[in-house]
Amino acid sequence: MTDNQKKPSSKTTTAETDEVGSTTTERVHIGTIWAIQYWRELFNFRFDRYLIIQVIPGVYGLALAGIICGLLFISVEAFMQSIWRGLFYLFVGAPFLFLLLASFLRATLELYIVLFRMAKDLDDLAGISETVDRLGGMSEAVADMVSITRGFPLLRLFSRRDKE
Repeated sequence: MTDNQKKPSSKTTTAETDEVGSTTTERVHIGTIWAIQYWRELFNFRFDRYLIIQVIPGVYGLALAGIICGLLFISVEAFMQSIWRGLFYLFVGAPFLFLLLASFLRATLELYIVLFRMAKDLDDLAGISETVDRLGGMSEAVADMVSITRGFPLLRLFSRRDKE
């Protein structure tokens, strides 16, 4: 062993333990906050925030677990009928159906996420529409100011030179 290589110690230092403990405590704290927010939004009758975006990862995991359980059940049923049929379902049918169903599920959930994000963005745009309307009124005021300033005699001199 060279001097540059350090021998790994079997004991962890207090700094390492504190970091691991603090990250675990922080994760529990963040998880608790997320759970409280989830239940608060679940019973929010104003529907001013979209809860589905937060729930979709959990739904995806549960649906994948359900697909796997269903395919295992079908494979066991096939084994009860015939060993060859069971092997076919286990090694060919179930993997193919899993890929097909998981892909369809993923595409559907991604579509939902895109639709809800579009709805959120449209809500944000609707919130700034009043500002845009006020700015539209400013353009009319600017046009009025331009028509007034065109009447000044000095500006006519400069505008004639530009035309020549």
